[in-house]
Amino acid sequence: MAVSNFDRKFGAEFLESLPGSPGVYLVYDQQEELIYVGKAKNLKRRLSQCRNTLRRKTHRRMRGIVKDAARIEIHCVESDLDACLMEAVLIQEHRPRWNIVGAYSFLYPLIGIRFTKGNIEFCMTTSPEAVLKEYPGFDFHGAFRSRRITGAAFFALMRLLRFVGHVNPSNRRSRIPRFSYMFSFRRLPSNWAAIWASFYKGESALAMEDLILKLVENTGARRRSSKVQEHLDELKRFWRHEVLTLAKVRKATGYTEWPVPQYQRDLVFLSYKAGVTSIKDRFKSPTALLGLSASWGHICSARRRFDTTMKMWCDCCRSWPVSRTFHKDEEENKTRHRCVHCLRVTDLVEGDHIFPDS
Repeated sequence: MAVSNFDRKFGAEFLESLPGSPGVYLVYDQQEELIYVGKAKNLKRRLSQCRNTLRRKTHRRMRGIVKDAARIEIHCVESDLDACLMEAVLIQEHRPRWNIVGAYSFLYPLIGIRFTKGNIEFCMTTSPEAVLKEYPGFDFHGAFRSRRITGAAFFALMRLLRFVGHVNPSNRRSRIPRFSYMFSFRRLPSNWAAIWASFYKGESALAMEDLILKLVENTGARRRSSKVQEHLDELKRFWRHEVLTLAKVRKATGYTEWPVPQYQRDLVFLSYKAGVTSIKDRFKSPTALLGLSASWGHICSARRRFDTTMKMWCDCCRSWPVSRTFHKDEEENKTRHRCVHCLRVTDLVEGDHIFPDS
């Protein structure tokens, strides 16, 4: 049973020592691999639930985590928002096997538009940097959350534009990056690149209105009215669920960067749910976000408490972040440290140059 597994591995005294504050907990297996990252408003109450799991389908995942767990690290933060942000960053960075939601932000799609040589080109991709390397000049919009809704709307628009303009042969678009889709049209109104850009930013639905008027005038579109209506419904759903939602969150939080980087999208939405009204430059990079961990206070382990706090050079972070001792080998005179930013493990032999925390 999961209850006996938890008690056998960590003991009741571990739960008694936990604080009732917000924080993040990291679960490791026997090979010291990070297998799960979770957050809680109340760490003591949250981890008590792991102890009291039942043999039900809804508790299957939690029982699996407890079964694989060999050690749990606890990191207290100042607020529930900090816990949410830190959980999201750690999941994106390490993609533990028991974390699914938020682990694959690099798959969030973006839509690109460019006007070149009288043609308007559209692109949907999860790798905008690769596209820009081969096809500079694309203005990307997003990142959007649902690949299914975004993809359905993108291909619906491509089918509708065939009634209005002429699609260029695919042999003109060689070397398309993997997981990217690109279409080029000629004889589309020259201002459509700008108005469709406004559409994807959530600023105006004028592009939809112009498209519908063009379709009404087209004989082929009128003959296939039911199919055309299905494609328009896909665009409307994308507008409501993806475009307007992203625009509302950006406006509410004061987030100005566009397009929203894939790794930052979830973080912006978490800030919006927490009521943040001014993000400013808080999200510069994943490393900066990991800097939130510098304010982590209480840190403990299910095996033993950390007994030393030091500052040491981390080759991964390229800085002097706070490090915590979590294993001491008396025979080899060696101490193992884990960087609280990137979780990189470093072995230090006595006499190595380290800087004690003041």
